[in-house]
Amino acid sequence: MKNKNIYSIIGSIIVATGLIIFGLYSTKCQGAECKVEDISINKKTESFVMDPVSINSMVEKNQIVLLDVREDSEWNEGHIKGALHIPQGDLNIEKTKDLPKDIPIYIYCRSGRRAIEAETKLKELNFNNTKVLGGIIEWQEKGGTLIID
Repeated sequence: MKNKNIYSIIGSIIVATGLIIFGLYSTKCQGAECKVEDISINKKTESFVMDPVSINSMVEKNQIVLLDVREDSEWNEGHIKGALHIPQGDLNIEKTKDLPKDIPIYIYCRSGRRAIEAETKLKELNFNNTKVLGGIIEWQEKGGTLIID
């Protein structure tokens, strides 16, 4: 009886050791399969400069949609002419159903932070042609005007 237990223990140790060794060495490559080719990645970065004159022109020509994601009180204090208004916290399927998907949507808020969050939310809602315009503060610094309806 003792011999059976000893053989079981020794057998278990051998199997466990084999599994550990197999696990350690099975993930390592050998020879030519280890060689990794140099892959050059050409990352195209888009430089975007807020230009109120160009943006106003694109809005007037219906080339872009301007989306203000600030709160109602901020919108009421002044917004960019031609902008649509949906507060960032209200972005959902129902509120965005009338937004076009065939032209770019430029998103802005006060400083740009909520616009980034809004872009993420819009992408989750299958709006893939979006761009963060930034903030209304920069808009005004660049000479852009606001209207109050």
